[in-house]
Amino acid sequence: MITSIVFDVDDTIYDQQAPYRLAMEKCFPDFDSENMNQAYIRFRHYSDIGFPRVVAGEWTTEFFRYWRCKQTLLEFGYRQIDEKAGSFFQSVYEKELDEITMLDEMRMTLDFLKSKGVKMGVITNGPTEHQLKKVKKLGLYDYIEPHCVIVSQATGFQKPEKEIFNLAAEQFGMNPETTLYVGDSYDNDVQGAVNGGWHAMWFNHRGRTLKDNIEPIFDLEIDNFEQLYGAVKVLFDLPNHKYIFDSNDKENRVLQLGIENGLILAAERLLVSGMKLEDVVEILRLNDSQSNLLKIKYSHN
Repeated sequence: MITSIVFDVDDTIYDQQAPYRLAMEKCFPDFDSENMNQAYIRFRHYSDIGFPRVVAGEWTTEFFRYWRCKQTLLEFGYRQIDEKAGSFFQSVYEKELDEITMLDEMRMTLDFLKSKGVKMGVITNGPTEHQLKKVKKLGLYDYIEPHCVIVSQATGFQKPEKEIFNLAAEQFGMNPETTLYVGDSYDNDVQGAVNGGWHAMWFNHRGRTLKDNIEPIFDLEIDNFEQLYGAVKVLFDLPNHKYIFDSNDKENRVLQLGIENGLILAAERLLVSGMKLEDVVEILRLNDSQSNLLKIKYSHN
């Protein structure tokens, strides 16, 4: 039984690649745009491995931000940048972050959870003031009580350390055995949640792949915001929350139906907006039965 749900923030509640891409285009216009998706993933990687040195007092926040930008660019064959260029990129990036908004599908998901009275929370890595600014900008306090928001720097721990999940469970008043954590990072979010005894949903909308020697430990993997809405609706819309994750049954048809319904909802929105059916099928990777259903329903168009 799942009775509560906790979210990551960056690239889970909102599309973090958008402000990163805009800042890169403004600061490094000669960077190869075809590498932007992978560059963003590596930028997140350097954020994850560098920020612990800030927490430990080894680096300043300013040097850390310059370092992750420099390392990302070097990895893709870009020229060496100095701290001034790194600082300028960070200032532009922060201005773009000031414009972040929650996607409609995520708002639908949170509205649904709120209507059901489901207890929600947030665990996010990063500098306290910086992350709380995002939480406020995104309007998360409309759904989540302030005491149910934890930022790693304020705790002395960070994901994937189980201590931050233990602290959250106690502070939020949630039972790990009936709490689902949703995040885009396999290392930080999935492994961290499972280490803390929580259930985990991997929001893999960047198409990351696991190394061959890694055994998947998540309860569920989804790859877009529409699937998130469909899955959450199943988890919390059944009578008395009776859906139970079963590690021996990864092909649960009830949950799969919820995910598919989320995709159909997204497809219908795109069709109504004027997009061609074949383009919708390709973008959302719909199967033949889903495609045929839409052909029948929208054949008059």
